[in-house]
Amino acid sequence: MKITTKVVSLCSVAVLLAACGGSNTESAAPKIATQAMRSGAPSPTSVYYELVESLYLGFFGRPADAQGLIFWSAAFNSKQLPATLTGLIEGYSNNTDIKAIVDAFADSAESKGLYVANNTSFINAVYLNVFNRNAEAAGNEFWSGFLARGELTRAQAVLWILNGGQNDDALITSKKIQAATALTLSLVTDAQKDTYSGDRMNEAARALLATITATTDLAAFYADINAFVASLTSSDSSFPAVSRYVGYHYLQDMSNAPVYAANYSYSSGGIVGVIGNGKLTYGVTPQTVTWSRDATTRALTFSAPFVASANLPATAFPPALSMLCTASGADANAVKSTDVLIARSAVQLLDAAELAGQTLSVYRENCAIGGSNVQSFVFDAAGNGRFASGSGVLTLDAKTVTAAMNGRVLLDLVTGKYLVFSAYSYRRNDGTLGYAIVQHLGNHLTAVNDGVLAVWSQE
Repeated sequence: MKITTKVVSLCSVAVLLAACGGSNTESAAPKIATQAMRSGAPSPTSVYYELVESLYLGFFGRPADAQGLIFWSAAFNSKQLPATLTGLIEGYSNNTDIKAIVDAFADSAESKGLYVANNTSFINAVYLNVFNRNAEAAGNEFWSGFLARGELTRAQAVLWILNGGQNDDALITSKKIQAATALTLSLVTDAQKDTYSGDRMNEAARALLATITATTDLAAFYADINAFVASLTSSDSSFPAVSRYVGYHYLQDMSNAPVYAANYSYSSGGIVGVIGNGKLTYGVTPQTVTWSRDATTRALTFSAPFVASANLPATAFPPALSMLCTASGADANAVKSTDVLIARSAVQLLDAAELAGQTLSVYRENCAIGGSNVQSFVFDAAGNGRFASGSGVLTLDAKTVTAAMNGRVLLDLVTGKYLVFSAYSYRRNDGTLGYAIVQHLGNHLTAVNDGVLAVWSQE
């Protein structure tokens, strides 16, 4: 098999073993207690439990729910498929049943809600799922390269990374799989099984597994698992709510696609109006900051490195859009709009007709309203657009607007920079649609080192 042979050849080179998920010395990790089943031989469903937990870990970073463990184990068993990651890797390209099951994880709604199309952020997320650490630069470049060249699918990359850990990486993976299996099998009552579902519980379970290290005593950790399971049906338990976003960065390549996944987490107590603080996780290499919300103005204030922010709608939480700004350069008083977050619930628009008749009258850059000769972005009934740019006015016909909405990079003749747009619609609290456009200016198509993120909106 061409792909498998190529990857095995590369991973056998000592200098690249770290990129395959660890160092080049023999792993000290305990072997997972599963019995591999030869293709065609009968096997009890339970043989597949740890394999299914491995897939949940690699793709979602969490333990399987009880129904999912039974469903997928039965699916593997009914087709008499291999019960090891090695068997899945070897059979992925020539066994349609293996490919269908593994691809179902990669193509699931949960997977689409956790990741974006950017390969770098995806690989880093898998490393966090499996090894509880960010990917080193060489490892990320190695796996992202296979994805970019189409030599591996995302599903295959997850399998390889899951199966490729060395030393502490392998030890952590093994412990996470064992802990995940123990948690799922601890869901005994119908109430426990039913409660462990949805984004809140999934995120809490991810956070639990994320505390595992190479030195974790699993015997002691089972007490944490038991406490988690008990809290599922406890009247005084409070799992944080999670609102998911996609993120744009001011130094990203010139593309209208977001480059990372982000999320707000907070405790609502069931009443949205009382939300006062929480955490924000953002970035290709995820970082977490805290935020607080003013009880009167509803304005959000973020911890360092952010010194300013702007959110739409201004008083609603969670916001449909957030612009986040940091201090810039030698002038400590200057701010730079480095990140723009868009709620997953917003819809990215791909046709100029979807903007026909809309006027986006507010322009924000560096978390402030206004700009040089910037007044409005207006679309006529045919979807032709007209907006101020630098010291002039740029007019785009509907065909060009549609191309830009689908990723075409424009050249701003006034500033001499490249320009891309990402258009979104979102639902306001009153049920009407609001519209916003993320505008990115960059001095290069790739390796941007002088970028500007701005937002056009309706307010």
